[in-house]
Amino acid sequence: MSVPEWLRRSARWFPDKEAVIDGDRRVSYARFNERVNRHANGLSASGIVKGDRVAVVMKNSLEAVEALGACAKAGFVHVPINFRLSRREVADILRHSGSRSFIVHREFSSLLDLANDCPELGQVIVVDDGANDSAYEHWLADQSPAEPQVDVVADDNFFIVYTSGTTGAAKGAYYQHRQPTAHTPVPVLGYDMRHDSRILLVYPHNSIASINIVYFGAWMLGATVVLTDVRQFSAERWLQTVVRERVTHCHLVPTMLFRVLEHPGLRSFDLSSLQTIGYGSAPMPQERIESLHKVFGNVLMQAYGMTEVSSIAAVFSKQAHVEALQSNPNRLRACGRPAFGCELRVVTEDGREVVPGEVGEIIFRGPILMTGYWQDPERTNETIRDGWLYSGDLATVDTEGYLYIVDRKKDLIISGGANIASSEVENVLYWHEAVREAAVVGTPDAEWGERVHAFVSLHDGKSVTPQELITFCRDRLAHFKCPSRIEILPDLPKNGLGKILKSDLRATLWKGQARAIN
Repeated sequence: MSVPEWLRRSARWFPDKEAVIDGDRRVSYARFNERVNRHANGLSASGIVKGDRVAVVMKNSLEAVEALGACAKAGFVHVPINFRLSRREVADILRHSGSRSFIVHREFSSLLDLANDCPELGQVIVVDDGANDSAYEHWLADQSPAEPQVDVVADDNFFIVYTSGTTGAAKGAYYQHRQPTAHTPVPVLGYDMRHDSRILLVYPHNSIASINIVYFGAWMLGATVVLTDVRQFSAERWLQTVVRERVTHCHLVPTMLFRVLEHPGLRSFDLSSLQTIGYGSAPMPQERIESLHKVFGNVLMQAYGMTEVSSIAAVFSKQAHVEALQSNPNRLRACGRPAFGCELRVVTEDGREVVPGEVGEIIFRGPILMTGYWQDPERTNETIRDGWLYSGDLATVDTEGYLYIVDRKKDLIISGGANIASSEVENVLYWHEAVREAAVVGTPDAEWGERVHAFVSLHDGKSVTPQELITFCRDRLAHFKCPSRIEILPDLPKNGLGKILKSDLRATLWKGQARAIN
């Protein structure tokens, strides 16, 4: 079984079922499969061959999804690019991936001249936003609707997801066809997806979560993907979409869920269709989990993973949430236990597996690991050693195998020789009723090596001074862990997935641009 076969099978078995909902456009599996075939055959007719890279810069749209399907069927390598990137970053990815085709939404047509600097790029396709009489639609209509006659096998390259996370320059994690077939059962089981699921996508199309959780999970089951504008998350729009489309499943980052919780009319919306709300990508404070459970009921699950492990490596199930709320609230700090298809260990610097409560680095092994970093054997060998992928995440485990993230190695603050987990300080700040967002980093200090520096944003209508927050922390933490300085900002910088960018906050400190508030 393979991803292309899942799509063909859903088109045969559920031809009239909605495959993709994109605003007013509702496309059945039969029609979606036909459009995918036409797209694949059109690229082939222009000289794109199996193994060639096809780069895509689009907002979330029907065309972005069908571009992925076309690569799956014809054996091209899909290279989805975040439309928020700068011209330089997009150009770097085009050159690094060696893309031969470039598919761009008209909205981002200012990027088209980048083709002049990419010698391997031989084709550019411009997609107009849902226009039936557009050049793209005419091009698509001229192509054959027949199934591409390409033999795609497990070890063929499939897609490259460029990621920098919060740790530096972009890396291209690349996957063959074998990894998605091993990973897709993980979200299907973890999120309780079914054939009649209606999955709302709030991540950008270039995210590993969009590809490996939403798209492939839906194609495997014949479920429906509901698209929405991800350029600026709106709690109002999310709530309206859930109601209008009777959404059953969605995955959000904590910042998004906080916005939903804060919506003044939250309880006036009929959200009874929701069966699973996944969250992840950043820590979720315990008190927010309790509030969400009161509002939504038993629908919360947490997924922990990273781009390099296909997306999900550990799951904290809905039942685990219920049990923790009833008898062990401290377990809500956990991110779950190893997922189906993934072997997970927490090890010390010398490779010894930790005992419960001891801190070590999370490492992964199994069929869901990336093949490597595209054209970067040095980084690949640094990250994957003896078959184990080293995450850079620090964690502990308990006696029942639950995993507790302590920090990224880079986010560990060392002050006066003492290790301070930034996440521990952030969780305490989140306990304060005025704090909406919190991020803690280390700032250079001549005497102590580093000091704890916190950035927060506040809930609308709430106020608190930095000194009051410092006092709040000192009542709940050892003093050496408490922030020596706190800045209150209107909002904290985030990447396309809503993760707080600590790298940007660190940069303001190093450049001396931050406005200290004491």
